[in-house]
Amino acid sequence: MSHLIAYLLAAAITLPIPMTIIVYMLTRKISRSKRLSLHVTVNSMTLLYILSVNATMGTIFEQSFFWYILIFLLVLLGMFVFLQWKYKDEIHFTKAWRGFWRFSFVLFAFAYIGLTLFGLTDRLLAL
Repeated sequence: MSHLIAYLLAAAITLPIPMTIIVYMLTRKISRSKRLSLHVTVNSMTLLYILSVNATMGTIFEQSFFWYILIFLLVLLGMFVFLQWKYKDEIHFTKAWRGFWRFSFVLFAFAYIGLTLFGLTDRLLAL
């Protein structure tokens, strides 16, 4: 049973874009709402994209970037909290977290696509 979970998790980290489409389609079928299914997909797939970027960078550069990514995420969260304090004069942590999490989804999805293209190009040119 633990092997099955490990295989499914490895497949999800290796192929986050098909997983995103599957999660979106499933939540769309269940909820029948485009907006709700998009939010559920973004909230559930952000961590997967972060792990995928770490795995892709590890494969390309043969070095772990986990701590750099974690520090970057903490700085990014701090920026969201600071901006909310600056423009709203008070901090609603849940709103700051929601913005941070959605921005992280977009950022890491594009980073995953860029790293995948870079890795493919690099390997093809090495042949």
